[in-house]
Amino acid sequence: MNKVKRRVIYVDAGQNENKEFQIALYDPEINLTSIIKLINIDNNNIAEQYAVVNAITYVKSKELKRAVILSDNENVAKNPNILKICDKYNIKITWIPREINVVADKVAKLQPTKKDDTFYTIDFIYDLIFPDIKYEKNAKIILEPKQQNINTKKEEK
Repeated sequence: MNKVKRRVIYVDAGQNENKEFQIALYDPEINLTSIIKLINIDNNNIAEQYAVVNAITYVKSKELKRAVILSDNENVAKNPNILKICDKYNIKITWIPREINVVADKVAKLQPTKKDDTFYTIDFIYDLIFPDIKYEKNAKIILEPKQQNINTKKEEK
């Protein structure tokens, strides 16, 4: 039996010199680092959650099997909502001490490697809500006005 090797992904969040939050992902298997600047985030725990969601999105997009996300934020690693999402996609998440997360910690403070528009959170959310529906990633969405009939009369009991 040929067992698939576990794929380890390190994540972290930090502030750059302008006190803006950024998230980092480090995949040592292929020596990949990814840094994304977050907009309108002023809380480290929220930024750390974004880092984990970014890692989940990365794992899904690469179709990685037996992935484990390592975070030095214990609150996020034990967050029930994060755990449910990880469970849904068969991804493990584990807390590690900050000293072990050195690379992701340093990377989180560097210049972003991705523009904000490459963080496809909407695709991830769509997949969570409609897991059985295939959709075209980055498709142009056209919203058409929809007629709604609203009954303003109260129904009699």
